[in-house]
Amino acid sequence: MEDRIASGFIGGIIAGIAMNIIDWIGYSLGFYNERLLDWASIAIYGHLPITNYEVVFAQLGQIFFSGFAGILFSYMLLKLTSGNYLLKGWIFGILMWFGLYATSIALRLPTLTNHDFHTSLAHFISSTVYGLVLASVLNYLDKRKVLG
Repeated sequence: MEDRIASGFIGGIIAGIAMNIIDWIGYSLGFYNERLLDWASIAIYGHLPITNYEVVFAQLGQIFFSGFAGILFSYMLLKLTSGNYLLKGWIFGILMWFGLYATSIALRLPTLTNHDFHTSLAHFISSTVYGLVLASVLNYLDKRKVLG
């Protein structure tokens, strides 16, 4: 079981970093104004980050959350058959995206209740990257028995 926690967390961190690279590129190019770390900032501070320290800490929080989600996915894989891991990863990533969007709207979280098309599409793509990378890393770790 400890192997599942470690591999899920590592997979989630790696996938979270990949997801945030996509997010930062789109944000830096001006395609949208809402970063994934803004979600963590709302959860941590109750507002969007103001200082660079708040940005860094919120980003670390968002990546940590990605690691935790990786643990959940790792345990889910134990209950499911081993085939189609990329499809399962993609579905998990999209369900996380949809669930977080729906929750933020239902709870009326500050600044997270309205999302324009570009932001929603970008986060959908980021969630797709997250799910696919997560599934790939877990598959790699499982096949190589890197942990344990």
